[in-house]
Amino acid sequence: MFEARKMIGICPQLDIHFDVLTVEENLSILASVKGIPGNDVIQEVQRVLLDLDMQAIKDNQAKKLSGGQKRKLSLGIAVLGNPKVLLLDEPTAGMDPCSRHIVWNLLKYRKANRVTVFSTHFMDEADILADRKAVISQGMLKCVGSSLFLKSKWGIGYRLSMCIDRSCAAESLSSLVKQHVPAATLLQQNEQQLVFSLPFKDVGRFPGLFSALDTHSNLGVISYGVSMTTLEDVFLKLEVEAEIDQADYSVFSQQPQEEELDSKSSDEMEQSLLILSESKAALVSTNGLWRQQVSTVARLHLLNLRRESKSLRSVLLLLLIFFTVQIFMFLVHHSLKNAVVPIRLVPDLYFLKPGDQPDKYRTSLLLQNSTDSDISDLLGFLTNQNIMVTMFTDSDYMSAAPHSAALNVTRAEKDYVFTAVFNSTMVYSLPVLMNIISNYYLYHSNVTESIQVWNTPFFQEITDIVFKIELYFQAALLGVIVTAMPPYFAMENAENHKTKAYTQLKLSGLLPSAYWLGQAVVDIPLFFVVLTLMLGSLFAFHYGLYFYAVKFLSVVFCLIGYVPSVILFTYITSFTFKKIVNTKEFWSFIYSVTALACIAVTEITYFMGNTATIILHYIFCITIPIYPLLGCLIGFIKITWKNLQRNEDTYDPWDSLLVAVVSPYLHCVLWVFLLRSCEKKYGGRSLRKDPFFRTLSTKSKHKKFSEPPNNEDEDEDVKAERLKVKELMSCQCCEEKPAIMVNNLHKEYEDKKDFLPTRKVKKVANKYVSFCVKKGEILGLLGPNGAGKSTIINILVGDIEPTSGQVFLGDYSSHPAEEDDSGRCMGYCPQINPLWPDITLQEHLQIYGAVKGLRASDVLEVTDRITNALDLKEHLQKTVKKLPAGIKRKLCFALSMLGSPPVTLLDEPSTGMDPKAKQHMWRAIRTAFKNRKRAAILTTHYMEEAEAVCDRVAILVSGRLRCIGTVQHLKSKFGKGYFLEIKLKDWIEDLEVDRLQREIQCIFPNASRQESFSTILAYKIPKEDVQSLSQSFSKLEEVKHTFAIEEYSFSQATLEQVFVELTKEQEEEDNSCGTFNSTLWWERTQEDRVVF
Repeated sequence: MFEARKMIGICPQLDIHFDVLTVEENLSILASVKGIPGNDVIQEVQRVLLDLDMQAIKDNQAKKLSGGQKRKLSLGIAVLGNPKVLLLDEPTAGMDPCSRHIVWNLLKYRKANRVTVFSTHFMDEADILADRKAVISQGMLKCVGSSLFLKSKWGIGYRLSMCIDRSCAAESLSSLVKQHVPAATLLQQNEQQLVFSLPFKDVGRFPGLFSALDTHSNLGVISYGVSMTTLEDVFLKLEVEAEIDQADYSVFSQQPQEEELDSKSSDEMEQSLLILSESKAALVSTNGLWRQQVSTVARLHLLNLRRESKSLRSVLLLLLIFFTVQIFMFLVHHSLKNAVVPIRLVPDLYFLKPGDQPDKYRTSLLLQNSTDSDISDLLGFLTNQNIMVTMFTDSDYMSAAPHSAALNVTRAEKDYVFTAVFNSTMVYSLPVLMNIISNYYLYHSNVTESIQVWNTPFFQEITDIVFKIELYFQAALLGVIVTAMPPYFAMENAENHKTKAYTQLKLSGLLPSAYWLGQAVVDIPLFFVVLTLMLGSLFAFHYGLYFYAVKFLSVVFCLIGYVPSVILFTYITSFTFKKIVNTKEFWSFIYSVTALACIAVTEITYFMGNTATIILHYIFCITIPIYPLLGCLIGFIKITWKNLQRNEDTYDPWDSLLVAVVSPYLHCVLWVFLLRSCEKKYGGRSLRKDPFFRTLSTKSKHKKFSEPPNNEDEDEDVKAERLKVKELMSCQCCEEKPAIMVNNLHKEYEDKKDFLPTRKVKKVANKYVSFCVKKGEILGLLGPNGAGKSTIINILVGDIEPTSGQVFLGDYSSHPAEEDDSGRCMGYCPQINPLWPDITLQEHLQIYGAVKGLRASDVLEVTDRITNALDLKEHLQKTVKKLPAGIKRKLCFALSMLGSPPVTLLDEPSTGMDPKAKQHMWRAIRTAFKNRKRAAILTTHYMEEAEAVCDRVAILVSGRLRCIGTVQHLKSKFGKGYFLEIKLKDWIEDLEVDRLQREIQCIFPNASRQESFSTILAYKIPKEDVQSLSQSFSKLEEVKHTFAIEEYSFSQATLEQVFVELTKEQEEEDNSCGTFNSTLWWERTQEDRVVF
């Protein structure tokens, strides 16, 4: 088994590594675990680092790596030791195209003498790497074969893309295409391009079509190109067939034909989204909106508290601890009071009964008759009391010792006079004697009742001390526990910022004051109830307290001010989420330790002098917001001590109550201003004017709008875009300005080097980027990791401020001096799902609809349309944590579309979706933006997504805009050539293959043979070898009929090839003005280059 494990390398879907170890340490340790000899470990690790371009990050801890870098590390661990079998589960998930190509080079380079099995959602990855592809759908293997076999058998043919100008007659052009290829269908049409689907069987008609396009220059075609069907098309077709097959298993339902079903669902989706995007729901009034947002945030917070069990469990656990300790102390106190059982003082304790034998501890009662008369009645009483009596005539009682007690009877007139003599060693002998005498008097008076005496030990002083200590301890415990509670339920803001839910809410038009008040409406009553329960139980278990009106009211007034003060202070501390991972647990611990420390310090200083205690108490009340109630409660308890002595040198707790009562109210005012300041600094941009959190100063910050440096190498399209933006910025009478304008956007960060902590190094994220997005247009923003895409998006949403430059979104300016409030909301679908795990899909739509100002009736209607359009009906009542990744992305897209925002930012909206779900999402995006009044920016790592959705594409390289234009325009301008793939018939001979290769070289002199599989020949054709597509297809058709060729494909360079060629330029720059990207490594030798 050990030998078998050495032969296998596994890269699971989840990244496996040690977070605290560096990249190199992870590789070294796992190389040793795999059994690689110690002498070879260093060499093998260095080889993997070089192959995966991880040398620059080898000393970085794994937890600090990006998602794509972690994926590289997992793959590097799998290939350690050059295993014979590689099992890779989505090895390039989360990587940008350049990183994926590095991995592809590695796998192709190490392909020899190895079996590699990998799963993937990237069809181009399967197309390029795999010799054979197996498609599994609905748990069944649908097909296995080469790319060309799958494309020709299940593909839909070629895609003809034409870049057109404004003078283009689209109808005439469509007629021309269908004249030559009758089965051609129009896939996409806008002002800048037309896209047709051409059937694979009509490839013989292509030369005539392309020749006509070349000759009819008056049709307005700037350039055109063809690309063959992709494996993604094959996958989608097989997926639909699998669904039909699944449906056929049921005899109780009849499904319509595939085309009708797909067409019907697509039409319904388009209709729903078009109605949604074109309708303008009635918005509530300004005051009504504020109230609606407050109630919505309160409802959201309450739902999270109720369903997020961790916070609620923590609060209940702390309450349980307090009540348990209280009950335990109460029982201990009462058990101490009842520790000694009361003793009944009867004669049997010290006196013998008549007839008893002598006893060590009991004796007879000595009776001395000094009356000179008969005392038989007394003797009879004593006999009735079962007391043995010994008559005594001597006056020296010591001579009769040991005896318990004696009575000397004398007479005064008619009554006896008793003189009691007792043994002091017999503790209760005197009370017993007194009881005997008392009962005799009752007997003598003919009273039938008798007196009984009990003795209960008197520990009043001890019980008072215990009571005070116990009460003081429980008050301190209350302070420690109660301060630990607020972070568990009042720090939802930290989680909202971490998941970017707060940014999403702000861009949806949420008012900051409504956000904070909505949370306070829940948190303050909850905390007040918890505190009231704890204080009530404290006083209930200690009923010995005297409730004077003034001192009790002081505690009540302190409590009323203390609750909002602590809640507001907790809101402020929640802004530490960037530096503290477990914010709730951390601040709960800090609160408790601080309360305990305050108690300990004040009590220790009490023994050093009362003045020090008073001063510290005042300081703590003023500077520590969690202390006033604790100080007030302790002072209140000290006042209740009944034995408290007051003099000039004694600490007077009454003096401490005033500052403890007043300080929470002063804190509340201070915290409101600090909260507003934190909101302004960390909360991001508000799209609506807040009626309460108004800007204190109307002076705007000084913004630099510097002109970009002259760059002669700048692309002409980029220059034209820059001039266009500049002209639009200065134009005051333009009929319609673009929905988004970015003018000379420049962003620099100051970064500290680990080895020089005092030296700040500037990092440039964006270099004077300018572009605009017209209404009705979708602009794709592409670029490798570190190119500056995320920085631009963060600037657009207001998370960070640019170093210089301007951004205009709709009619709203990012300039802080602008007071225009016309931009009510913005659509934003971030890369990280800004969703609450315990809130259902339907509740998400309702919450965001209410925040955006939609009426309740409109929210229901819009929710129904969205769920129908995006196929979310069956997931409405599921919480987010139970939703698949693809459904979560659909929900994020739906939230961004609510309220028909004029500007929408989509950050990798289809991440994590399978090809079918991605196609559904792309169709939804295209449909939603058919409305000409809306614009969008879409960032993606999927080149096919940019081709399918975007009207124009902008590629960022090293923070600079490298090119911009339509997809076809970029292919024509930057594409390095074409790709030819030929599938030979199985019986072809080697000699004929040689002749075929020579013929290909004649047609395309500079064609380079690529490594292929079995009977497939692949060539990369330089652009200069293709003078005309019509001539190329004509010659290839002749070759097909001359040689034993089964099928062939001839397609233009893909957008991904253009992307890769452009991003080769991204390199590490000088440390004084670097970028955030890593060095891009690329195999430049023709033999090892990736086949496209």
